[in-house]
Amino acid sequence: MFFIPKDPSFIYSYSQNPAKRPKRSSEGLITWKVIETKMPWSLMFLLGGGFAISRGSVASSMARRVGEALVPLRHLPPIVILAVVCLFEGFATEFTSNVGVANITLPVIAQMCVAMEIHPMYLMIPATLMCSFSFRLPVGTPPNAIVTIAGHIPTNWLIAAGCAPSIYSWLVEIIFFPTWGVFVYGIKDFPDWAKHPMENNTDVFR
Repeated sequence: MFFIPKDPSFIYSYSQNPAKRPKRSSEGLITWKVIETKMPWSLMFLLGGGFAISRGSVASSMARRVGEALVPLRHLPPIVILAVVCLFEGFATEFTSNVGVANITLPVIAQMCVAMEIHPMYLMIPATLMCSFSFRLPVGTPPNAIVTIAGHIPTNWLIAAGCAPSIYSWLVEIIFFPTWGVFVYGIKDFPDWAKHPMENNTDVFR
């Protein structure tokens, strides 16, 4: 859009009537001055920082370290593990993008389920849903950032308003998924298709 002239008088550049010929060049439809003053730079840096954290987490082997930190959970009942995993996902998704949290944690959760002989979907489905329940920080998801910048909402207000939805979402996950979720998705028993990768993927949990 920088190259498209704002004034269409250029079409008369070769007019036979000299009065119609443009006397000076036209500005583009958009100029750098407009970009500099109108672009929400704080929003761009806010979202860019979240994606940078996501990329850095992958490059720094954070997934492996998180997996090692969650090893003691295999001695707890499945519903307690579900509650802890959902709580961790809900907390982590407030500081980086939803996709980034899912990419980092879901492979670790899948290996945990195989090691503990729990159906992988028992933890992976609620964990995936919790990645979308970011209500408290602007960097958690683009809609939060857009609302914060456009509405000039202080971060502490957003945190206060988002605590109740976050707690409610966590309670819904740990109450309904072990009951209705197990019935609907049929994930009560450990599946045969998950037994074979266990020999190669559980070394970190020994």
